[in-house]
Amino acid sequence: MKKRNTTLYTMLAGLSLLFTGCSKNFLNEDTSSFQSPDNTYINTKGFETGLNGLYSYARMEFLTWNGSIFSQGATPQEALQVGTDIVAIKTTGTDATLAPFSNYTLNPASSYVRNYWKYAYGFIGNTNTILEALKKDGISWTDKDNDPKRVEATARFFRAYSYRYLVNLYGDVPWVDKVSETPRRDFTRTPKAEILTHMIEDLKYASENLPDNPGTIQEGKLTKWAALHYLTEAYIEAGQPDLAVEAANKVVQSGYFKLNDQRFGAEKDKPGDYFHDMFIENNQNRGSGNQETIWAIQLEYNTQGGGDRYTDWSKRAWVPFYSQQKGFALADSLGGRSIGHVRPYQWWLDSYEKQDVRNSSFNIKRDWYYNDPSVPELYGKKIVLTDAIKESGNVFPTTTKFFYGKTAVDPAFEGNMKDRVKVRLAETYLLLAEAYWRANKPAQAKDAINAVRARAKASLIDAAAINADLILDERAREL
Repeated sequence: MKKRNTTLYTMLAGLSLLFTGCSKNFLNEDTSSFQSPDNTYINTKGFETGLNGLYSYARMEFLTWNGSIFSQGATPQEALQVGTDIVAIKTTGTDATLAPFSNYTLNPASSYVRNYWKYAYGFIGNTNTILEALKKDGISWTDKDNDPKRVEATARFFRAYSYRYLVNLYGDVPWVDKVSETPRRDFTRTPKAEILTHMIEDLKYASENLPDNPGTIQEGKLTKWAALHYLTEAYIEAGQPDLAVEAANKVVQSGYFKLNDQRFGAEKDKPGDYFHDMFIENNQNRGSGNQETIWAIQLEYNTQGGGDRYTDWSKRAWVPFYSQQKGFALADSLGGRSIGHVRPYQWWLDSYEKQDVRNSSFNIKRDWYYNDPSVPELYGKKIVLTDAIKESGNVFPTTTKFFYGKTAVDPAFEGNMKDRVKVRLAETYLLLAEAYWRANKPAQAKDAINAVRARAKASLIDAAAINADLILDERAREL
């Protein structure tokens, strides 16, 4: 079980609005009877509550229903995947929010076009509220030398994290680093290059002031290495590959992380492999023996503060809607309750070499067997996957990364409560490969990408083969 903390939502920027321009006493806001930035951010404990709110807000990027910032949509993450060359949407019964992304009919009113903007700027408002509160006099710090720096580093990390979405989805966007006390309608777009400069400044500060030893902090909390990972990415986008190489190598050479290449965790003695182990429930954090995770967002089934059935519906999208197919019944081994909104393209399934660990039956489920004993004429037989069945979303080959179920205790449970790994060392290696390639250093790029391929037991590549397509394909296979 993971230690949970109460989330303070009152840090939202909207709650810092003040009634100004009126001298009537009854219009003066009195916050003494409830939590507000003014009476919360007065000591280390108050700021810790605010930081817990930031971690909780970060988790909202997966939230679907039940108060979702994403406007009651089922597929916030998958909206960024359809319309690419990775997945297709199913032909019948797919979530309506996905169609505009799949057929390129987006407009400003499209749900996730609007809601990623809302999510990111809400997050930025939260971070700015904390950053402004840090400027107040008289704060009682438990560790006055380190607490203020860590709080600022965490807030600035999440501000850069929010702008990462904005600049990649919208390009030029307003840079906002202060909390407005009155509503504003005069925002103008800031060039993407300038936003990236601000992001780099925030991430550099975070990398210099967040903890360095992941073994000494609570699971799910940030370290400098997560900041350096995203700093690598920002440097690449800013056209500064040499600095990206420097940042990524700090992570790779830190001594705290390694690519998992041995069995570990809850099911290490069961059939499986070390790549599959990373995606088993409770195997995402260092306490399980996972040495690859740099940052994971925390979830916990049936635990207050651990999320609920609506927190993450990734498995509803990626796991086939097999229970709709005659001869199939709900089962954890088949991924739990699902809908099958997105289906991997065949090129991706075929892109793995036969010996590649990531291609094993534990990691990609290609063979599906009827499991409903109430249909004896089919029970135990292998389904023949026609194009029609695959395109319907009912049964198709897919990754097992998102398999999750609680069939024995809650057959209808539709959520995914595995901790969500946001940063792991394999991706840092792939960013390092891209940075070296952009710096015109193909030999070093080859070494970085081969570190990932060697762990997977895939054949190694030559420096001459390195290009953007190869790097993107390897990201698709690994991530």
